[in-house]
Amino acid sequence: MKEILEKLWTEYLAEECAQMDTDEERKLTENTGSLHEKVNALLGKEEREALEKYVDAIYDMEALFVKKAFFKGCEFTLSFLLEAGTFGD
Repeated sequence: MKEILEKLWTEYLAEECAQMDTDEERKLTENTGSLHEKVNALLGKEEREALEKYVDAIYDMEALFVKKAFFKGCEFTLSFLLEAGTFGD
């Protein structure tokens, strides 16, 4: 089952979830970009590089947790449906 979820995640959901569909998402993205520019203007080259590495590490960690939550949600849904008898009997 993990292989199926992995394929679903990499070939479909990651792309679909990355699309900005709402004004709130667009506003947050714009705000993030603006703040990034302001911070970069305040920092020297070495500090900017360190900050970029830190931000990349946060993104990687967050992506891992989102993927894990997706897998756990799918596993829960399947076990719930099986226990509820939706597919059984």
